[in-house]
Formats: sequence, C-alpha cells, structure tokens
Amino acid sequence: MFTPNDKEKKAFIERTKAQRQKRETERLEKERLVKQENAARILQRWWQRQIRIRQATKECWKTWDELLLHTQTLVDCFRVAGIYCLLCRQHPLKNNRKRLTDMCKCLTKKFITIIDNDNGDKKHQQLTYFALLVDSRYSDKALKYLCTILNQCLDVVCESSMNTHHQQEMYLTGTELNTLLQFLNPKVYQQTNRFLDDKQHLLSDPVSILTMAAQTVFDECLLKFNIRDPTIVRVQRILKLEHKSNKYSAGVFSSDDGKMIRAMQLWLTTITRLCLFPIEFFSSSNGNNNNNNNNERRQQQAIQFICTNILSVPLLPSMINSMMSSHLMKLVGIADIYAEITTTNNSKRRYVDRTMIEIMLSGNGCIFLLGNLIYMAQQLQQQDTSMIVTMTNILIEAAQTYFSERQIQPYTNYHPLFKWSSSTWGNSIDTLVFEKVLHSQIEYLWSRTFMDQIFSDILDFDNGNGHATSLSKATTTAKGTDGIKSRLLFKKKKQEDHITIVDGKQHSQLAEFSMDIEAIFSMYLTLSSLLATQRKEIINRIAFTPRLMPQLWRLMNTFGPRGQMSIYLDAARRQQNDEDLEKEPLIKILKVFCEACSLVFLTLDDTDIFENEHPFSVQDLIKLGGFLNTFYFALLQQQQQQQEQSKDNISVSTTTVALASLPASVKSFRAAHRLLLQIYDLDVRHPYCPKDHWLLVSDPSMTKSALLALFNPSKQPAVQPFLDRLRQGDPVPLRILQLMPHTVPFNTRLTVFRDWVALDQANLMTASSRALRVRRQNVLEDGYRGLGGLPPSGWKGNIRVKFINELGMEEAGIDQGGPFKDFVSLLVEEVFKPSVGLFSATSTNNMCYPASTSYIQGPRHIELFEFIGKVIGKAVYEGILLDVQFASFFLAKLLGRNVFLEELREMDEDVWRNLIFLKRYDGCVEDLGLYFTTDEEAFGTVTSHELKYRGGSIAVTNENRIEYIYRMADYKLNQQTREQTRAFIRGFRTVISENWIKVFSPPELQRVISGEDTDFDVTDLRQHTVYQNGYFDHHPIIRTLWQIVDEFSSDEKRAFLKFVTSCPKPPLGGFDYLQPPFTIRMVSVDPEANQQGNLDGLGLVKTLFKVGNTGGAKGRLPSSSTCFNLLKLPGKYYQ
Repeated sequence: MFTPNDKEKKAFIERTKAQRQKRETERLEKERLVKQENAARILQRWWQRQIRIRQATKECWKTWDELLLHTQTLVDCFRVAGIYCLLCRQHPLKNNRKRLTDMCKCLTKKFITIIDNDNGDKKHQQLTYFALLVDSRYSDKALKYLCTILNQCLDVVCESSMNTHHQQEMYLTGTELNTLLQFLNPKVYQQTNRFLDDKQHLLSDPVSILTMAAQTVFDECLLKFNIRDPTIVRVQRILKLEHKSNKYSAGVFSSDDGKMIRAMQLWLTTITRLCLFPIEFFSSSNGNNNNNNNNERRQQQAIQFICTNILSVPLLPSMINSMMSSHLMKLVGIADIYAEITTTNNSKRRYVDRTMIEIMLSGNGCIFLLGNLIYMAQQLQQQDTSMIVTMTNILIEAAQTYFSERQIQPYTNYHPLFKWSSSTWGNSIDTLVFEKVLHSQIEYLWSRTFMDQIFSDILDFDNGNGHATSLSKATTTAKGTDGIKSRLLFKKKKQEDHITIVDGKQHSQLAEFSMDIEAIFSMYLTLSSLLATQRKEIINRIAFTPRLMPQLWRLMNTFGPRGQMSIYLDAARRQQNDEDLEKEPLIKILKVFCEACSLVFLTLDDTDIFENEHPFSVQDLIKLGGFLNTFYFALLQQQQQQQEQSKDNISVSTTTVALASLPASVKSFRAAHRLLLQIYDLDVRHPYCPKDHWLLVSDPSMTKSALLALFNPSKQPAVQPFLDRLRQGDPVPLRILQLMPHTVPFNTRLTVFRDWVALDQANLMTASSRALRVRRQNVLEDGYRGLGGLPPSGWKGNIRVKFINELGMEEAGIDQGGPFKDFVSLLVEEVFKPSVGLFSATSTNNMCYPASTSYIQGPRHIELFEFIGKVIGKAVYEGILLDVQFASFFLAKLLGRNVFLEELREMDEDVWRNLIFLKRYDGCVEDLGLYFTTDEEAFGTVTSHELKYRGGSIAVTNENRIEYIYRMADYKLNQQTREQTRAFIRGFRTVISENWIKVFSPPELQRVISGEDTDFDVTDLRQHTVYQNGYFDHHPIIRTLWQIVDEFSSDEKRAFLKFVTSCPKPPLGGFDYLQPPFTIRMVSVDPEANQQGNLDGLGLVKTLFKVGNTGGAKGRLPSSSTCFNLLKLPGKYYQ
C-alpha cells in the first residue's frame, strides 16, 4: 500500500495514533464526569438526610420539651427520662447543658400520688424516682436511665482539662452537682418510706433491691470515673491565685479571686463527699450482706478509689472543709491504705502490690498520696510513727523508680521537680503544686517535732555500759494492719516492766528493734536521694539532733551476736559483687550515720573533742576511727570481675597516673571515707591514737599480707609484695594508695611517688629543653618572662639556666642541672618575702599562704601564682628541696581537701577565738550587733564584704550563728584568696599529678617539698658523698671534717647543710635521694699560707668553721656551690 519511502505512511500512523488518544481521553473524561455526578448525588442524599435528621431531632427534642412541661406523675418522669436517654444515645448533647439541667430537676422532683388506704380514705403520698427502682414494671430501665443521666452529670461537673485556667471554663456549682449528691448518697437508697404502696407491682425485698441498685450506680458511674484530673485543675488554680496575691498584694485577695477560691473549695469539698459515699455504703452493709468476701472486695475497691482519686490529688485534705476533712480521715486511715497497697502471701507477710502503684498511682501519685497521708497523720496527732515510716518507705521507693536526673529511656518527660520522669500522668502540673506539697506536707518527716518523736527510742537506749540493755516487755500493735507490730521498743514504762538482755529472746527483741531503726534510716536515705534539693537539710536535722550520733554509735555496737560493729565488718569482708553489701540488713543505718556524723565533725573544735569529749569520748573516737579504717579497707579489696579478666592487659603507666575504677560499694560509702579522713586528720593535727593505729600494710617487702588473709581467711593471698602488686597493675593497691594512703607506711608511699615520677620522666615523648637567661637581681621577673608561656610538657623537660652578672655577661660554668636548682632557690627566697606581697605568713609559726593583697603586683598577679605553682611543682618533680614552709590549710587545699573552722586557728588565731566565743555564747547573740559581713583593712582602706546575699541586712542570731561562724571561716580560708589558690594549684598540678600527691597528708607533703624536719644522719651523708680533685673518704682532712660535723649541735648541722645545699633539711629517705649528690671538692689554698704550713689537717678544718681565728684570715676560705650541692674545701694533694 505504501512504498518504503512514502512519507504518507508516517503521517497516517501519527494521525491514527492521535485519534486513538483522543478517543481514550474522551472516554476517561466521560468516566470522570459520571463519577463526579454519582459523588454529587451521594453527597446530596447525605446532606438531605442530615437535614432531615436534624429536623427530626429538633422535632423530637421539641416534643420532649413539651412532655417535660406536662410531667405530672412519676410515670411521666420515667417516660421523659427514657426519651431523653434515647435521644442522647443517638445524638449526644454536647454543648446543650440546659436540657440536662431540666432532666436533673425532673429526676429530683417529688410527685404527689393519691391512693386509697385500708379505710377507704384518700391519701396523698410523695414519691421520688427511687420508687421506680422497686416497681416491677420499670425497675430495670429506670436504673439504666439513672446511670446514663448520672454519667452525664459527672461529665459536666468534672469537665475541664489540665490546661483550664479561666473561671468561665470551670464548672463550680449547679443542678447537676445536687443531682449527684442525691442519687449517689447510699442513705437515700436505704430509706424504706419511699416505696410504692401498690403491693401488686412492688418487688419483693425492696431493701435488697435498692442496695443492689446503689451498688450498680457506684459501679457503673462513680467508681469508673476519673475524678483526679479535674480536681487537680482546681487545686492548681487555687495555688496560683494564692501565689499571685502573695506576690502582688501581700496575701490579700481581690473580691473576684476570693469568691472564686471559695467556690472552688466548695466544689472540692462536694466532690470529696461524693467520693466518700461508696466507702460509707460498703462499710455500713457488712451486716446486711451475707457474702463477706464480696463485700470485702467492694470495700477495698472503694478505698482504692479514694487513694487514686482523692488522696492522690495534691493538698486536697487541706483545701476542703474542715468537717469534711475530719470525715475523710475518720473513714480512711493510714492502716487501711497500707493494707490496700500491699498484699498478703501464704505466710501472712505483707508485700507491696506493684499493680496498684504502677497502674493507678505512678510516680507523681505516690508523692501526692504520701503528702496527704503525712498531713492526715499530723491532724490526727498519730503516735504510731512506725506506720508512717513503713508507708513512706513503700511510696518513696516506688516513686524513685519513675524519676531521673538524666534524659534517658524511659525518662523522657520533663518534670518540674525531678527533671525527667517516666510517670504516666502529672508531669505537666505546675511547679507551685510540687513545691507546696514538699514544703507544707512532706517536710514534716524531717521536722524537729517528728524527729524527736521517731528518735526517742534511740535516745532512751541504754546498753548498760556494754553489758546490759533495757527493753520493754510489751510491743504495741497497729490498728488495722493484720497484726503488723509497731516494733519501736524501749518505751519507758514502769520499772517492773524492764528486763535485761541475757538470752536469745531478748537478743531477738533487740534484732527486731534494730530492723525498726533500719526502716527509719532507710526512709531518710531514700528521701535524701529522691529530693536532692532537700538532702542537705535532711542530713542536717539528723546530724544535729541532740545526743543522736553518740547514741546511734552505741546502739550499732550492740548489733549482731558479737556486737562491736562485727556485722558490718563481716559484710564488707563477704562481699563478692557490687550488690552484696547493699542487701545486708542494717547497712543503711551505717550509711546515714556516716553522712550525719561527718557533718557534725565540721562543727567541732579541739575543745569540744578533747576537753569536753562531746559528742564522742576520745576512746569512742579511737574505736570509730579503727572501725572505719578496717571497714573501708575491706571495701577496697573487692576484685571486680572485669578487672580480673583484663588484669594482664593493664599497663603500668595507666594504672599509676589514674585512679582505678571503683566498685559500687566504695562509691556508695563516700561518706564513710569522708568521716574516716576527718578523724584521721584530727589525729594528724592533735595526736590521740596509739602508734601505728592507722597502718594496715606493715612492710613494702612483705611476701604475705596478713590483713588480706584476715579479710578472707578461706583464701590464701597471693605471695607477692605490695609494691610488686602495684607495679603489675593490681587495682587494689592503687585504690588503697589513692583513698587510704595513711594505711601504708610513709616510706612505701614515698617510694611509689618516686616510681611514678621516674616512670613519667621515662615516658616523655621527647626530651625538650628550654634555655633561660636570668639576672640574679631580677629572678622573678626574668623567670616569669622566660617560662610563663612554657607548655605543660615543657615544664617536665630540661630547663637550662644561665645567670647574668652585673656587667651583663653570662656567668661561667656548665649547666648540668645545678643552675636551675640555684634559680629555684633564689626564686623561692624572693617570692616568699612578705615585702613582695604575694604570700603572707601565719603569726605563730611563719607558715606561708597566698596573700589577699597580692593585687599590688599588678593585673597579672594571678598568673604569677600559677607560675610559682609550676616552679614549686618542677622542684618536687626534680627532687629539689626548698627552704619554704607552707601553712597546713594551704597544703590541704593543694591535696584537694576541704578546710574549715579549726584550720582558721593557724591563719588568724584572734578571729578563731572570737568565733569560738560566739559559738559558746550563752546570752542573746543579737545583742552583739553582728551581721553577715566582715571588714578588712588593707593599706589604710577598710572594705566590707558580705558573707551571703544581702548579708549586710541579716543579723546574727542564736539560730543562725553556726551558719555565720562557718561562713566567716569559709571566707577567711577559702573565698578570700580563692583565685590565688586556684592559680597556684593549677600551676602545681601542671607538673605534679593530683593523684600522685594524694598519697600524702599535708604534713607529709611538706616533707616532700622541703625535706625531713630532723637532724641529718652524718653517717648516711658520709656514705653518699662524692669526692673530687684528690679527696677521698680516709683523707686526713675529710676524717677530721666528719668528726667535727658529728659533734655539731642541731642548729649547726642545719647551718652546715644550708651552706652547702641551700636547704637546712635532709632529703626524704636519706642522702641517697639528694640530687645532685653531696660533693666535696679539693681546691688549692693560698700559696703563702701553704708555705707557712698552717692550713694543714685540723687547722684547715678549723679555718673552714672560723674556729680559733684570732687574727685576719689568710689563704683561701671554704666555699660552696649550692646549685651542685658542692663543698669546696681547700687542701693539699698528698702523693
């Protein structure tokens, strides 16, 4: 038909294709139009149907309105209710509350019925809706209609969300609330005079029928409803209005706010009344219900409803009417709630019911429930504190699992008080609510009133000087707790009721008493853990309860069959993993004791401890220190499994410069470690313990640790020296050195310190070197200019010093480390002069510490302290002894320890005496006219500093004087020179690791810096002396020299050592550690003197010390080069 080259073929194909596409497009468009038309018809039909439904609904409601107006009889009311429920089921009322109000009025209306009595007379009888419930014709449907209407009333009465803030959005009163009060009141159902007289339709046993109807109403309406959330909204709104009035109008409400608060309080009271109806009903029907188990179950359900909807609402009992609050506390007691949130097992022991807490209360509910229970206990003045303690432990421990300080799974909801929460409700409640619950309710647990009550048994405890304990025979039983004992023993009774513990029965009573004490301190420990902001106050209240700490110490010494704290020592020795110790009974008592006691020791001075022996005697302190020393040492022995597995892979370099990971038990007993160090530091400052009381490692070369065998007698310890175990990477010796260095002999720790320094020097990547030119008259200025910018690694390298003389020329000599030592000695001599102004000296013993007036050195004075810290650190790093004495409180801060009141005595004894006088002042402190300020005079100018915010307007009183004393001590010791001290410590730690020096105490660190504060051993010095240029040990001059030095007095020996080494003290560990070594070099004498021969032998030595020198000195006198520890002694060379 087409030729291959025919162009019409292509045009035909394209035309045919275009026609086909056109037909397809037309088909699709036709289908679309059909679908649109069908959809339009469907929408039209639906819309018309909705119009008809709305019209029909409107007509139905219109008809219902007319029926309601003509309701004359009870049957009419029944019909109106039926139609109403039908219409509401098909078409909910939504915003049409007027018809619900009309329906409620109809239900509560009384209908008059005329009936014939037995005499044939007409009788008028008033009937209510309740009559329908016992009418055989209407009872089922009437009850159904009633439940429907009551649920709608509850919806209206409780309508509001957690975001409701305005009065117009909040239902406060109305007909619906009155309807609920009438039809939820169980007493109304029990009134028989409302029954029909028509016996034909009256159901048999109408009382039982009405009782069942009441149960149905409660089950289908009230008990299924969430009352809690709308109630919290009202409480939150009240608190916000109170906060606004306190903030802006001194607590006076405006008329509108006052009216609204009263209305909301009335609503809260009414709602509480409604919620109490079920428990009243189920409690009163005990005698009428033969099924006791079923009735018990319903009563528990009612108590559960109260817990989850009323008592879990914050502050509700304190906001409702006082009569209603009393009625609530009468119906629901703490024992009832305890029984509800616990379950009984086969052995009749009670355990926490996790379902109740997790599903219904959650974390916030536990907090609010606890607060309300504490408020109820206060109002009832409940004497049985054991039940409060038990409930607090249950609820706080449950709540603790729902909160975290970190945002991790499942703690993903922000919480205004606890930071992050996994609680299912209540996280959006305002902070005001939580703070009010905390301060007005839960704080009662650590109030002085409650603590005096709860600790009375401990304070009354008397262990008969260690051999007898008085116990009360009887224990009380808490009401309604299934025989759960209120086991706080030692109640003071008549004398004849007291017995003495001598057998197993009394020991069991003591064990029972100890478990009650454990519950108390477990409560406070959990509270302080959960309420971090209140932790300090809780521990403060415990610590400063009069006589509690010494009594608790005596009580703990009676625990266990053997007493003497043996149960705690055994627990520490037995532990195999991190959880073992926490599971030990009575361990929480020890934890709180250590926390509180460490706080008490901050307030004690030497007069309290050693003269008054208050609160502990010296013997008690020795025992307490010995126990803590052994206990904490045992904790450090725990071998963590992962450490044992990787022990072979641990490098020495990492274990010696970083603290080994600690077991959880060690971390949880930080307070015990803190208390131990306080007692040990007290012994260092004022020795009172026997010699070697603190040592637990006897010798560095021991091949068997008797102490480790003591901790675990069943296992033989590894036969290896302490130092070898440390060098092999064993974490236990490292823990001991870092946390309990006082248990290891000083010489062993000094060896370890020197090993660490030597290892660090060996591990330096490159041996860096820095050249420094210094003028002897400007050592500080030139040193800072040349070394101020040196990086940390440079300070551990070589620093080559060249001294410049007055002519600007370099002094001759080869630097092999000696000039740097000379530079450090000169620098120390300059910077610690009081005239320089960088350091001050104590008035009693001239110990140095940073001066508060260092600013006279200019704006860079803080950088100078950092530089000086680096120089001192470099000297310690190189083993150079310095002739400088630091104040002990400054050395303590260098070690990272806290300093307090007693250390102030060294700095300023006058201020310390004044503060001690104030502490013991018996009169009215306000008469002294003190405020939280301190005045300082510097260069003729007096400056006032506030010790706290607005301290100038806060007077010191009897109540806050302790705070004033310790704020003053803190200011003097810590705040006044804080920046200077921080800079010095920062510089020192640039060279010397903090972990390295933690093995020393402050006096020991002073020995490391400046050497032993004793006369040196002449024999030791002679053994480690190097001789040059012809001298040797048995040279006549040398023999005579040592003979005379050996006869020196103490001051002469110090002068001799300072002449040669620039430091009057010998190095730690002997002269083997003196760098450079002590050297005696022979130098030539004056030729004229040699010719006269009068400088030979003894005469030469006498010339050295200017003995018998009556005429002018001839020849050459002895000299020294302190930078090389070199004594240049003139003499002859003997061939």
